[in-house]
Amino acid sequence: MPLLAAIVVVTVGWGSGTARAQSASASAAETLGQAMDDAGLSAIAAKDSATDGRYVAALYFSGRQMLVVAAEYAAPQLLDVKIAAGNYRDVYVDLSSASVLETRLFIDDFGANGLQRAPTDGAADSATRGGQVLSFDGDPGSHRMSPAEYDEAYAAADEDLAAILALLTAHINES
Repeated sequence: MPLLAAIVVVTVGWGSGTARAQSASASAAETLGQAMDDAGLSAIAAKDSATDGRYVAALYFSGRQMLVVAAEYAAPQLLDVKIAAGNYRDVYVDLSSASVLETRLFIDDFGANGLQRAPTDGAADSATRGGQVLSFDGDPGSHRMSPAEYDEAYAAADEDLAAILALLTAHINES
């Protein structure tokens, strides 16, 4: 019986992916989603105070999906006015289409539960950085990446998303 218990512990802890650290953005996504639900918001945007001319925005479909974009914008004063007026969806559209492509990070978080390394149910989360799309489908080979490269790309996108979501949550809390 002790051998069986050891096998169960090893199997549960190893093959299921629970041995890996939880997504850095999972808690931030939950916090932002709750704040947006509480405030009755479907969109939010804010200026990134750490980088001149950079803005972040998100569209939120309660409990289903979060579309997040961060980028530099050539005419920051226009976005400042829209943010002050609460026109967050307009800021999201502007960042998604008219921002500086090389600086743009777009993340599609299916489930609005933070970036997942591989899908658990349904569609895979994805990150588009500077026009290059990476679907986190759990198959590095399909992207011509080694597992280490895939993990590195995932970790970078996950950390970036966590920081963006924290900025957006802070903006809601300040309002």
